[in-house]
Amino acid sequence: MKDMAQTERQIFILLLLSENKRGYTINDIHASLEKWDVIVDKKTISRDIDSLSGICFISEEERNGKTYYTADKFRLRDITFTSPELISLAFILELLKPYQYMAMGKTSQELIYKLLDNTTNLNREFIKHFSGLVTINTNDYITDEINPEVEDRLQTAIRNKMKVRIIYHSFGQDEDTIRIIRPYELLINDGALNVVGYCELRNDLRDFRVSRIKAITLLEDTFLVPEDYYLKRARNKFIHLSGNVIEQIILSFEGQTAKYIQEYEADLADEIFETESGITFIRNTAVTEELIRWIMQFGSGVKVLNPPSLKDKIKLEMEKCLEQYYNSK
Repeated sequence: MKDMAQTERQIFILLLLSENKRGYTINDIHASLEKWDVIVDKKTISRDIDSLSGICFISEEERNGKTYYTADKFRLRDITFTSPELISLAFILELLKPYQYMAMGKTSQELIYKLLDNTTNLNREFIKHFSGLVTINTNDYITDEINPEVEDRLQTAIRNKMKVRIIYHSFGQDEDTIRIIRPYELLINDGALNVVGYCELRNDLRDFRVSRIKAITLLEDTFLVPEDYYLKRARNKFIHLSGNVIEQIILSFEGQTAKYIQEYEADLADEIFETESGITFIRNTAVTEELIRWIMQFGSGVKVLNPPSLKDKIKLEMEKCLEQYYNSK
């Protein structure tokens, strides 16, 4: 039986009542829900309709001894958009292109076209004209193949705060592990869909690439999202990776590198202030391999001021690089 919350079920009923001018009986609605493997009794459906009647215009009509319900005013007909609004719709369609491998992305695109199909012919002609006026550079985006069933179960687990058991292929260890996680949210990084949650195996908050989840099972156990989660999580990681120990990272950037950081990477810092030779970059985050790679790409344009352990790791990596070149023929 598919788990459907009351609000989700009522939206389903409202959309159903808007589909057909003829209307639907309680029995019709009950049968439609059963097709989606949603089992509720007819009294519950009657209560849902009463509840919806308080916020939407739902009409009742007696025909042949049966009561038919419709929500005609919920339908969209002959809407006319302004030129800026149509350009915005074309922009949204362009934004959605990299996400067609996700069920959410594909459904979002279909939703825009469904909206346009229910409006005037003029709108549909204009959207063709505006398509191509805005192009999004997606060269840096990652395109994964995602099992739609995995994505759907993750959405269900997040919505209902249910734990899940997953078989996950770790990138670093190159092995499959069985994890029980408490999924908090879906997160897109550079086009790749991730699920963020508490991993009971590692006893820590982790990001899991959805395309690396080989199997998923919904568990009966539920959880609560920590109250401070949404306040803390955004700044406890550097780009993609996070760690347990948060330290104050202080970097000095000079010359053209300093200008580049101010122009393109300033949002990664908690604080930036100018110096005589460039800028000082401050960020509270964990020292991860990703942070080290990010620093090293700037070569002589950056110097680590704090913490000493990070400075030592950068030195060691540079020494390894030099050794490779000195020993090569």
